[in-house]
Amino acid sequence: MPQPARQQVRRVVAGHSRQSKKQLFRPETFFVLLIFVIVIAWLSVFLGIYLPAANNNTTTSAEDTHHQFLKGSADNSAASGSEEDFPDHYLTFSTSCSASQNWQSFMLFFFAHKVNQPGDVIRIASGCSDQQKQKLEDFHESVIKKLSPNFHVHFTPDFTKISGDNYKYYNKPFGVRHFMTHWLKYDESNDRLKNSIIMILDPDMILLRPLTYDFTSSNVMIHRSERGPPKVKKVMHGQPWASLYAFGDGPFKQDLNYVFSNHTDSPALRATDDERRNNYPGGPPYMATGKDMWSIVSAWTELVPNVHHVYKHLLGEMYGWSLGAAHVGLPHTLAESFMISATQIGRGEGWQLIDALKDDEVCEYSVMKEYEDKLPYTMHFCQNYWLGKWFIGKYRLDSDFLKCDKTLLMEPPKDIAKQFDFYIKPGGKPYGVKEPVRPEVAKREAFMICQLISRFNDAAAWFKDTTCEEGTANHEKSFIFHHSLDPDNNEGGEKKAKW
Repeated sequence: MPQPARQQVRRVVAGHSRQSKKQLFRPETFFVLLIFVIVIAWLSVFLGIYLPAANNNTTTSAEDTHHQFLKGSADNSAASGSEEDFPDHYLTFSTSCSASQNWQSFMLFFFAHKVNQPGDVIRIASGCSDQQKQKLEDFHESVIKKLSPNFHVHFTPDFTKISGDNYKYYNKPFGVRHFMTHWLKYDESNDRLKNSIIMILDPDMILLRPLTYDFTSSNVMIHRSERGPPKVKKVMHGQPWASLYAFGDGPFKQDLNYVFSNHTDSPALRATDDERRNNYPGGPPYMATGKDMWSIVSAWTELVPNVHHVYKHLLGEMYGWSLGAAHVGLPHTLAESFMISATQIGRGEGWQLIDALKDDEVCEYSVMKEYEDKLPYTMHFCQNYWLGKWFIGKYRLDSDFLKCDKTLLMEPPKDIAKQFDFYIKPGGKPYGVKEPVRPEVAKREAFMICQLISRFNDAAAWFKDTTCEEGTANHEKSFIFHHSLDPDNNEGGEKKAKW
């Protein structure tokens, strides 16, 4: 292009540019541009949040199953800290209407409140008289509902005599079925409830941390089996969980021809030796989806009378659960850290977590998450616990120990585990005999004594502050289970008084 022509083009372009700049910075142009920028920024945020989620659909088949069964719950999703749907949770426990089971139930409710257990917590009370039912309803409305509106009581008939004798543990399987039928109305609303999570605990369990369907990021200890640990550490359809119990393949050593007389081709009869030893010896806490829980409970209630006929001992209803689960083809993921109970057990409970605590953590009573996350999920206080002359055991607690005028329990020193290598039983014969304790067991005994006494005191203090007239609540921490804590002073012999 000739130079004069090129200069002419530059003049035209320059003139056009100057004209464009004048138009560009008009006020209306400025506002249009501002709106455009805001829209672009908003789209960037929107795409940044949602496109990755849309592109992450390449999950495993187990995860696909998991997403299919989850049910939305906005409140529980918020509580879980997760944006995914959080299934409805129902934590149940079966009781009679006795005074001792009343205070144990209060403790379970109280610590479900303390750890912020999600969902509903339901006491299944069986065999109450009209008077007991009215008293319990009044107590629930005036006390338990102050802890949470999601805490309930469901009453059932007495099932203890369904096979002609008196077997009190029938109330658990038949009570749970009654709850699912009449409270949940499971058979009437299957679609809504099959994806929920239903748990069964014992009343003498204290929650140390929330118990939910998701163990992905937890320290849960899974019992080894040939099936291996689950690919997705969650309670899912076809994947119930339970606590490992030490009865091994005991349920399968009974007269199975009699137990399964109406089901001669039951899958339970084909369970492998490894499944019998490592996938079915489970107990509370039991956890399953609503769909699986209904299947197991239906089989449980059908089979447990036959099991009781051939095995008339304490664990008969637990054997019935194991055989019922095997009958419907639902081997369990068994957790070794769902509970702690017997301090001298080698394996099978969550004592490794307690053994790993620092000395100054053993007697720490805290509901802070960083401390909770180091612990098992429950304390099952069905044993006696002793170290030196310090003691706690549910059978030496008066059922009225929550009364306003009763003292609280004296709390032990924080270094109790280091002070004693023996214990003296409150009811030892002869009284005053020192029984040796290994150091590792002493630490476990100290944990149970410290934690149970502190927690019982905490619950009792709240109860008194809630129910007692002003100035009448006794908060003195002075009760002990011996006449003296001095190991060499055994005057007075066994102390008969209970707390």
